[in-house]
Amino acid sequence: MRTSSMALVVAAIALSGTLSAAAQDTKPAPTTEQQQPVKAPKMVLSHDVIDFGEIDDSRIVSETITITNAGDAPLKIGEMVPTCGCTAGKLEKDVLQPGESTELQLNFDPKRRSGAQKGKHLTINSNDPAGPQQVTLKIWVLPRVVADPAVVSFGLVQQGDTKTVQVRVKGMTEDFEVLDASIDREDAFSVKIVGHDVVEREQPRTGETIKVGESLLEVTLHGGTRIGRIDANLNVTTNDESSSDLSYRVTAGIAGDIVFAPTRVSLGALVPGQSFSHTFQVFSQKGRPFQIKKAILVTSTLGKEDRDRIKVTYEPAPEDDDKGGYMVTISGAATDSMRIIQGNIVLLTDAKGQKVVRAPVTGVVRVSNPSAGK
Repeated sequence: MRTSSMALVVAAIALSGTLSAAAQDTKPAPTTEQQQPVKAPKMVLSHDVIDFGEIDDSRIVSETITITNAGDAPLKIGEMVPTCGCTAGKLEKDVLQPGESTELQLNFDPKRRSGAQKGKHLTINSNDPAGPQQVTLKIWVLPRVVADPAVVSFGLVQQGDTKTVQVRVKGMTEDFEVLDASIDREDAFSVKIVGHDVVEREQPRTGETIKVGESLLEVTLHGGTRIGRIDANLNVTTNDESSSDLSYRVTAGIAGDIVFAPTRVSLGALVPGQSFSHTFQVFSQKGRPFQIKKAILVTSTLGKEDRDRIKVTYEPAPEDDDKGGYMVTISGAATDSMRIIQGNIVLLTDAKGQKVVRAPVTGVVRVSNPSAGK
């Protein structure tokens, strides 16, 4: 009996070992797909920093870098994104097979720039799983010719007034001078070269004081210029071969002599049936006499019937009023069909250069919703 029991135990142990071995043998074998790495492109740049050092602002500089596909799948080079319009990438080819390379040309235009150029880089996008790469540009721009002011601004000038702004143009050598100056809006401005001198100029990077030639220009705004904003270009020719032709911006705002007080009319928030009346003054800042021939409301937000309900009238200002001119009144009553009142009160006058004078007018009519209380 004992012999039989021992035999059963031995058999059970043997069977357990066999089943365990069988279970180990049934583990799934690694697939071929898991064993092989996924092929991918890899973009490698010959260098990611370009140091142009100190350059003057008269010429475009260029540098070339090499892009190589160090991966084992085709590299597709995508969009080149510069941080500003001063850099541009010219690529020979945009698809590289494994091991293949191409040249990328980077250009920098220093025109109208000065000093250390910070944060200038070009981002190169591609299908590299590691993501885009950046090329950083380091540049210090030395302007050979400088103008003070760099922008010739006349500010706001009343129509009929003349105004002159002086512009000093300096070079980098003692013999520098402006040879010619012109302006592309001769109907509004004129320019002349007043004289030349030798003055001191600070070298922007080293701080060293150097003697340079300076030319003095005078830009004049004509008195008969039309009302509104006027922009022009001041074109300068110098004897500096590196910066022989230069251009500077000229700007002015021309205001009419006849003005409104206040400058705009607000009717506020109205409700249907509410009457309104607002009066403002129109006068000549220089005390010149003028006459109003007609006054109307011009608006595209109202229908003809609603527009005819609004009247614009005028009468001379009181004799004891220092400003003189006219008192203009806009009056009427809001209706259910009005929503937004927006337009201009237009005055037709006999004033020289201001036959038409406009004052903005705004208002809103709030119509209650009958279903709101239900």
